[in-house]
Amino acid sequence: SSDLAGRRLRLRRCSPGVTSMSLDGSGMAASSPCVEVPRPQQYRRVVVVRTQQGDSEGWTRLCEQRLENDQSGGAQASCVFVAPAQPVPRPWLGFGGSFTEAATETLRKMKDAERSEVIRACFDKETGLAYNLGRIHMGSCDFSLGNWTCGDLEEGDAELKAFSLERYQTSLLPTMRDAAKEAGEDITLLVSPWSPPPWMKTKLEFCGDGRLRRECYPVWAHHFVRFVQELEKEGIPVWAVSVQNEPEAAQIWESCIYSAEEERDFVRDHLGPAMEAAGLDRVKIIIWDHNRDGMLERAAVAYADEKAAQYIWGLGYHWYGDARFETWPDCYELEFEDRAQGDGRHVKELRARLGFDNVRRVAELRPDKHIIFTEGCQELSGRPLAEMLGVWKLGERYAMNIISDLNNGCEGWIDWNLCLDETGGPNHVGNLCVAPIICDTRDNRILRQPSYWYMGHFSRYIKPGACRAVSSTSRDVLEVTSWVNPDGSLAVVVMNQSDEDVDFWLKIFGSGATPVEAPARSITTFVVDDGDTPDMCDSDREATCC
Repeated sequence: SSDLAGRRLRLRRCSPGVTSMSLDGSGMAASSPCVEVPRPQQYRRVVVVRTQQGDSEGWTRLCEQRLENDQSGGAQASCVFVAPAQPVPRPWLGFGGSFTEAATETLRKMKDAERSEVIRACFDKETGLAYNLGRIHMGSCDFSLGNWTCGDLEEGDAELKAFSLERYQTSLLPTMRDAAKEAGEDITLLVSPWSPPPWMKTKLEFCGDGRLRRECYPVWAHHFVRFVQELEKEGIPVWAVSVQNEPEAAQIWESCIYSAEEERDFVRDHLGPAMEAAGLDRVKIIIWDHNRDGMLERAAVAYADEKAAQYIWGLGYHWYGDARFETWPDCYELEFEDRAQGDGRHVKELRARLGFDNVRRVAELRPDKHIIFTEGCQELSGRPLAEMLGVWKLGERYAMNIISDLNNGCEGWIDWNLCLDETGGPNHVGNLCVAPIICDTRDNRILRQPSYWYMGHFSRYIKPGACRAVSSTSRDVLEVTSWVNPDGSLAVVVMNQSDEDVDFWLKIFGSGATPVEAPARSITTFVVDDGDTPDMCDSDREATCC
């Protein structure tokens, strides 16, 4: 055993192919359910699937290669090294997108065939993204058609007698049902509020820096309970709720401010007990639901209170704050001499509030708690959507975030809007964005964006229940994450954002190696299994063929 953040982490074999993780002290009880850790196969075959800048066919299966003896020349050769024998015992939950009113109303404007095509594109396990997670707003958000509450909830209605999901009946619930049907299973659903009804807030309005009034904590907790209960009456089970979307952001759209202490107290004294009293303690409670920059501090405050911590499943976070893609964060330029050129040339790097490493730090803070990515998208920031359609770097933004998040302890990844219209909306305050699928409602066209194809390299091949295999790259230009799937197959995703092709060896420890490549501006998924392999690829076996 080893000491992690003052707690003892123990792994015990429960049955063949299954491992249990438990923590002493304030962590999980030793009697916690066994964590299924997949048993790797006897790897022989590598199936190569790639998307490259300019591709219009999406996930192209290029060839199959055979693992053979490592002839790379050593550990410092250009390589990706994967050690699958002892996967990290933290099962992957899955990937998904968000059922916003904007997305579902956009779909409602499309013809039936195209609407069904978009749902298949997201949830079909064979031809689509194989999504199994989802997120929905409790009440309105900016990607709604306007401000609204769950029924005509007037001031003083402490019993929520007027509570209703009527607003959800038009497009939200039908889309969620169709998604579950396409997926062949219930969607693992996260519910997030953007704002309580204005009369529950200090400033009596949906937007801005108002807070939840202390005397309204009980009724707002009851609102969570009612929402879950009524949604489940509609045949939509709820997996988790987050306390508040972006609790430190005062926006021109629906928002509500919570300090770390206010969020902790609301969970400890109201939300947790209310869910428990209603028999809904199976519904997970997620805190923060905001950017990586502040996630460690918020986690530390909440988890330090053991009564609050017992109700909290884990922490959710967003990706915003990257000055390379957004206009609002303060940023700083770092300058370096390009010594390889030898001509005094300098290169610059932008740094702002991205905070990739904070995911790992939260995982280290409380190994018994959980971490899930709950929102990310590309904001237009006043630019017309037409300028951003097909921009390859936006797909790379998705992949660099996903790779970093998965390697640092994230357990599930939920994108923002499933789709948007030809404006990047609708959005009732003009906060227009890009989505992986754009639906041009004027002529009924479906426009899959680079982010759609990049997302699929993860969501199609890293299955729910997979566990991360420790992997590395000897060349910084290659970004990699590797996962052992429940059937023992291995998914290794490698991205090259540079404008140069990179040859390297794919090394699977204990099984062998094979020469491969990462072409310029490409993402490749190597599916490694025990399947039979052809004697060679179509091109010369001595060369890097895939």
